[in-house]
Amino acid sequence: MRKLLALLLALLTLLTAAPALGQAPAATPPADAAEAEALTVAEIAQMGRPVSATPTHVTVGNNTKVSGAFFTEMWGNNTSDIDVRTLLHGYNTVAWSSQLQFVVDPTVVADLSARRVSGNAVYTITLQKDLLYCDGKTPITAKDYVFSLLLCASPQLAELGAASSRYEQIVGYDAYHSGKSAAFSGVRLVDDYTFSITVKADYQPFFYDLAYIWCIPYPREVIAPYCDVQDTRKGASLCNVNPEDPTVPFTADILRASVLDPDTGYLSHPVLTSGPYRLTAYDREAGRVEFALNPYYKGNFEGVRPVIDTLTLQPAATDTMVAQLQSGEVQLLNKCVDASVVDAGLALTEQGVVLKNYARLGYGFCAFACEKGPQQFIAVRQALAYCVDKTAFVADYLHNYGLPVYGYYGLGQWMLLASLGSLRPTDATAAELARWDALTLDDLNHYDFDLQAAEQLLVDDGWTLNEQGEPFVKGVDTVRYKLVDKTPMRLSFTFAQAEGNEGAALIVKQLQAALPQIGGELVPEIVPFSEMLADYYRKNGERHFDMNFMASNFSSVFDPYYTFNTDEQTDGVFNTSGLHDKKLMQLAWNMHKTATMDLLAYEENWLKFQTRFNELLPTLPLYSNVYFDFHTDWLQNYEPSAYSGWATAILYAYYEEPVAETPTPAPEATVAPDMAGDGEIVILD
Repeated sequence: MRKLLALLLALLTLLTAAPALGQAPAATPPADAAEAEALTVAEIAQMGRPVSATPTHVTVGNNTKVSGAFFTEMWGNNTSDIDVRTLLHGYNTVAWSSQLQFVVDPTVVADLSARRVSGNAVYTITLQKDLLYCDGKTPITAKDYVFSLLLCASPQLAELGAASSRYEQIVGYDAYHSGKSAAFSGVRLVDDYTFSITVKADYQPFFYDLAYIWCIPYPREVIAPYCDVQDTRKGASLCNVNPEDPTVPFTADILRASVLDPDTGYLSHPVLTSGPYRLTAYDREAGRVEFALNPYYKGNFEGVRPVIDTLTLQPAATDTMVAQLQSGEVQLLNKCVDASVVDAGLALTEQGVVLKNYARLGYGFCAFACEKGPQQFIAVRQALAYCVDKTAFVADYLHNYGLPVYGYYGLGQWMLLASLGSLRPTDATAAELARWDALTLDDLNHYDFDLQAAEQLLVDDGWTLNEQGEPFVKGVDTVRYKLVDKTPMRLSFTFAQAEGNEGAALIVKQLQAALPQIGGELVPEIVPFSEMLADYYRKNGERHFDMNFMASNFSSVFDPYYTFNTDEQTDGVFNTSGLHDKKLMQLAWNMHKTATMDLLAYEENWLKFQTRFNELLPTLPLYSNVYFDFHTDWLQNYEPSAYSGWATAILYAYYEEPVAETPTPAPEATVAPDMAGDGEIVILD
């Protein structure tokens, strides 16, 4: 673990991402006054950046093709879709200022008050009065925020396959979402610029606190024509204002046309939006998305507005993406993972290409459909874990740019760094420091490659029969069986292998070599990434495949309570594993209910959750990695981080020919201290 810490300290500059742990270790004093007065990325953006005389354009290449869910996360959380939503939808009531907390966005909120009523927390939000959608003429008022809450929690949207359990903390959600009540009692429209959200007493405290009032405005005239918002004594509700037929109710059919139409629906073609950019074109087949500046955007929570005129996001194939950057076809390669791409990109840094690296708030894994097949059994999932050589996989796939992981965590999370001993509150008592030091991941089972252990797990779990129902004889029989509800079940796994994905190919190769040695069978099928993703999210209502390989990033609110909820209604977009373990859900709930900024208690709860996850293996965790962005040196003031991706960082950037710097004498070489004591520190940039 100490070598891991040394590598992390060398690769990442994450201490600035968690200032609320107290104070980060004291920085080295600046060499001179000029360095001391250097402006931050935000200050440069706030004070004004060069504006080009000609329109500027940046094309972004990403290995993950968008799926077209540009409205909400309720139809999936493809990382490229998240980036698109970040650009298109703005004016959230709160902003994620670090990995630890949300802050009220002063650009959006004029006033926020909170009070207790019967144990519930009532948040009253008063909006600024100068917010507009990107057409420059449609005002954004409290009705748009209330409509957003009513729509996303509605049974009508759920009927279309949207997952909306994220709103269950609001009073009245159950009655409203089930259709028993037309009004959402915990949401009130106070006046044109004021609304309130009431959070259930049972859902407090909450570690992320203000995330409960997370809300983005959506245009009701576009999404729900002839629909208005009204406030009643029972709460806010949607009402029909169709002058031709005022008796027509608000139905799923109305939304099916306005939201899901493949050519004009708001899910894939949200034209009227509130973010820093507006959508100008979307080519579904090519996966290309075009953006232009929203001139009516006031700015983010720091008052920053983008200055790059137009953007293009397009898929970038592993074997051609670096050449596209070198030729100028793309100006930014985002979230590069494949080792061959990183190596080729690093070679271009001597030719003016700029490198930015940052740790991933996510991990790579084999996904299981835990609700069916042999993988529904813990022993089988554990046996599969013993069949994968994670160290070899990481070496082949990521080279030195990632590390194996053994739980539900990523390299960029403050919780991991705290468990490694690199983050500590400066005001902690000796007793608290002892508790901090006791929190490590050293006891997690690494499931090191061990076919004997895998085979024994299968035998102990009852996989002892052959196809004829007789005792399995190793060397004679090929595939094991087990009686499940008096029916023989074959130890065989269908695997959705995304086409062109080297990581998936490496995992399939390992499993196809290992499983036959212990009486198992892997049946891979090469499918388009979009098809694999649709199966993963159960777009057709169930999983066809037993397994797949993929990687995912965690939400800004790390709240696995919803991801491992035992309510079957969460299966799909939220609970993608299909595992229903009440203890794991309770441990996640303990994290959720940790008091705001009680970091030690949260870390203790996080470790208990990781321990249970490591035992159950709802997924087979494989790696977390460092992301690499490569871009032309014309793109300046671009600083992505672990919790701020390209779609956020581009707001602070500008595009202009770089000014040649006057050479300065090289400083004397210094050796970075090996803070772990036994690991070599390698500086990547």
